[in-house]
Amino acid sequence: MFRFILAAILALTVADEQTVLLRVIDAELLQDTSRSRGATLKPISACCDIPELGDPKPLSECSNPKLSGPCNDIQCVFEKSGFLVDKNTLNKDVYRRHLRKWADSHKDWSKGIEKAITDCVDKDLRQYLDYPCRAYDVFTCTGIALLKKCPDHAWKCGTISITPIVAPKP
Repeated sequence: MFRFILAAILALTVADEQTVLLRVIDAELLQDTSRSRGATLKPISACCDIPELGDPKPLSECSNPKLSGPCNDIQCVFEKSGFLVDKNTLNKDVYRRHLRKWADSHKDWSKGIEKAITDCVDKDLRQYLDYPCRAYDVFTCTGIALLKKCPDHAWKCGTISITPIVAPKP
């Protein structure tokens, strides 16, 4: 396990326009040594244990042999799952239905799934790689959305100590 101490100050403005400073004192990062070598639609994250998003059949088909590169394995799984109309166009209805079906059996992730749909399906995405790969863009965005809405039970980095400091109004 990797551990590092994080000291940071974040500024937030609350409803009464007071600035609240939050000092984050302690956070842990875990080293994930359990990742398999096959294809996966499980986002890589150190602190949030996000369950597998992909269906077993496309994951298996894209694992033997595992394709190289950051795009090819995800592209394969997205194509075999029907998430793409063509190599560069997300089938938004199919992907949206898949995410909502997944959320039906992972109820505590429903906020994350709705954020993923809002941020990653209903909007145009930025390009994450140096070359176009729509599957990678959507997958990365989905992982970020789920990480932002990680349920407490799935958070694996211990506690984060947060001390509020209220600054006076200017």
